[in-house]
Amino acid sequence: MLKNLFNQKINIIEKSMEPSLLNGSSITMRKIIFFYKPKRFDIVHFKNNKKNLIKRVVGLSNETIQVKKGILIINGKRISENYISRNHIFDFPEIVIGKGELFVMGDSRKISIDSRKFGPVKIKNILSFYRF
Repeated sequence: MLKNLFNQKINIIEKSMEPSLLNGSSITMRKIIFFYKPKRFDIVHFKNNKKNLIKRVVGLSNETIQVKKGILIINGKRISENYISRNHIFDFPEIVIGKGELFVMGDSRKISIDSRKFGPVKIKNILSFYRF
């Protein structure tokens, strides 16, 4: 009974988190009850324009983020991302993530619609998370 109070099963109905989360699979995520202290690489469930999305946290509040030739760079340092395949090389210009915001991306970068398109996500809009 308590398990359902703090956790929720999320069905994956898109391919943007492959290969980590496969389309048609599910994941049990921890609900945000009081507050959420994000960590890099958390998988988060949130609402964006009335649509439920699941993405990976790659940038935290007050950090500078950019992508050069497919390599994630945070505050000038290269960040290793062993959970994605390197089959999609792209650039994303440097931005500063605002206070109380997160930069999220899908693991399947070529098809994911994420913070590169709709901007950073407000932490208060995170509904649940999964932490490795």
